[in-house]
Amino acid sequence: MHGKQTTMPAVTLFLPLARPEPVPGCRDCLGFAVQRVNAGSAGDYSKVSDMNVTLRAHLHDAHEGEQ
Repeated sequence: MHGKQTTMPAVTLFLPLARPEPVPGCRDCLGFAVQRVNAGSAGDYSKVSDMNVTLRAHLHDAHEGEQ
């Protein structure tokens, strides 16, 4: 093998985030969690991911980051 060789920096991979859990007694949290379960039952894993993002944002905004 002739020519110039370069070394690329290592790629950093992260483990998936833990599934966010609803706060007991919060109707909004429950609604997002139900939508997530329904999406999973239907095989719509894109929506499952969307509901995880939505629930995390809600937890941050409404419950000061509880998870």
